[in-house]
Amino acid sequence: MTDIETIAPAGYPAAILKGDVVGVAFEGVRQRLKALFPETIFKHVILPPHASRTTWDTFIKDAPCVAVGMGSWQACQRASNTFVGDLTFSLAVLQTMSNPDDLYLGTGQPQAIGVAGIMAAVAGALNGWTLKGVGSCRVGAITLPNTENWFEDKSVLIAVELVFEGVKLDNTLALAELEQFMAGQTAVQVKKESGDE
Repeated sequence: MTDIETIAPAGYPAAILKGDVVGVAFEGVRQRLKALFPETIFKHVILPPHASRTTWDTFIKDAPCVAVGMGSWQACQRASNTFVGDLTFSLAVLQTMSNPDDLYLGTGQPQAIGVAGIMAAVAGALNGWTLKGVGSCRVGAITLPNTENWFEDKSVLIAVELVFEGVKLDNTLALAELEQFMAGQTAVQVKKESGDE
């Protein structure tokens, strides 16, 4: 029988749909940040891939605010048949003080932690932290981007690059299911092109 309905390709693997190791890393970073910067004090948000000025304005109004987003997955030189790469995440911590002089050192209260405290907390809690199934996190850089045209003098943005080195897709079952799904899709396409519908 040449009926197209007789072909039943495998479904798209759930593990891949959820991002596999990338999704695990993203959620792991978010949970670690919520433990480091408690939600009772800090607002936690997801940083859009290309945040607009309006988005940043909203975040700074909610300061202290912790925003995290995905960065890149850059292939390592040792990558061969299995993709292996450095997985990066962008972290932004926004803080506002009534007195701009307190922005660097804070006031000694958790809700008024300053730049120095945020830098120390991030470096201490994230650099060298190991996330099961993903690997060890390295703090690539902690910077104060130039935001003179964005925020008032009472606010600051601390930008952090988080890097998990040598991350690979190692869910062999999901990868096999993905290959089976793609083979099924190819079979469907071949039947359509041959006109046997």
